[in-house]
Amino acid sequence: SAWGGAERADDVELVADELITNALMHTEGAAIVTLRVLSGPGRRLRAEVEDSSSALPRRREAGESGVSGRGLLLVDRLADVWGVEARGGGKCVWCEFLVPERD
Repeated sequence: SAWGGAERADDVELVADELITNALMHTEGAAIVTLRVLSGPGRRLRAEVEDSSSALPRRREAGESGVSGRGLLLVDRLADVWGVEARGGGKCVWCEFLVPERD
């Protein structure tokens, strides 16, 4: 809210939860979570989840009765943009949400 993202707070929370869950379920070790505001053209809130695995995330088909496999679909639908970048021996999965400019 303090960063101007109150209208997107539910989306940010759900997507961050999905990225954290993926890092903890599909990699070994801990995850580092970073939230920050990026200024410039189109102010954005950026969420990053860094882990020690170089394996890239991939979408899976959950099936009608599947209880998992929809995380990256949610990330794709709710975030304005997302991606993956190499970090040392691991990776960072990030997503961004447009938020209103502050007065």
